[in-house]
Amino acid sequence: MDYALLNAQLEALAQAEGWYVPLMANAAALLWETLTDINWAGFYIVKNGNLVLGPFQGKTACIHIAREKGVCGAALRENRTQMVPDVHQFPGHIACDSASNSEIVIPLHSAAGAVTTVLDIDSPALNRFSADDQAGLERFARTLETYMKGLEAVEKTIYLAGGCFWGCQKYFDLMAGVLETEVGYANGPTPNPTYEQVKHDHTGHAETVRVKYDPARLPLRELLEKYFLVIDPVAVNHQGEDFGIQYRTGIYYADPADAPVVTDALKALAARYDQPLAVENKPLENFYPAEEYHQKYLEKHPDGYCHIHFD
Repeated sequence: MDYALLNAQLEALAQAEGWYVPLMANAAALLWETLTDINWAGFYIVKNGNLVLGPFQGKTACIHIAREKGVCGAALRENRTQMVPDVHQFPGHIACDSASNSEIVIPLHSAAGAVTTVLDIDSPALNRFSADDQAGLERFARTLETYMKGLEAVEKTIYLAGGCFWGCQKYFDLMAGVLETEVGYANGPTPNPTYEQVKHDHTGHAETVRVKYDPARLPLRELLEKYFLVIDPVAVNHQGEDFGIQYRTGIYYADPADAPVVTDALKALAARYDQPLAVENKPLENFYPAEEYHQKYLEKHPDGYCHIHFD
């Protein structure tokens, strides 16, 4: 296999278009057309700490892969290439295509060094990939890293309080363009509060979701409009059946450049109501992550309480 030629072809494609979606699509097609004895070539993109399907060539594939699962999850978790001669012997292997017998997965990184995506290639042959293949494909991956733009290279964070944070986190996790969420306690005077303190001791914190998002895919104004859909913006210190200052609504920004966007969005929202808004508009003062059992609570407990009606 002439990996130098493959890399040159990739560079030519990359100079024509550096945004990650078309570049990944063409990279997958290039591998599919060039490599022999493979039955899948493509990418999984990191979202909320796990993997979601990206551009590929081959049969339909698993849409979501947890970081604890399979060869792709191992590449993300360990941040190193996984070359597996027999996937059926790999602990936690996920059989998206039962015809696959060997696999190589290579992590790709942002400029800051974080894994943003993994390149995954499957073969119906056992022991298909050699050390030369690994070296050549890792060079291919490094070239992709150089040219890809927009894959978590620009990301922003906003802190949104909308009542009970269980449902709010699930709601934001469903949005295209949201990269990561975490629930916690914001803008209260007590350092490092526990859930019980926030609930019973009136610490002044709001149950809040830290939302990391890609502004190229989900502009802040659009994100705020979606947030407005699931809150009662005139309710003071309560949402749904939850009452207390911890359930107040609020938009807390860490970047001062976001302040006019938030103010304009709230001004437009206020025009739809004949009562004053109860949504706080403040810089972020502090944010303390909630206990682990609160993170992704409705994924762990699908029948758990939620004030948001997802239908």
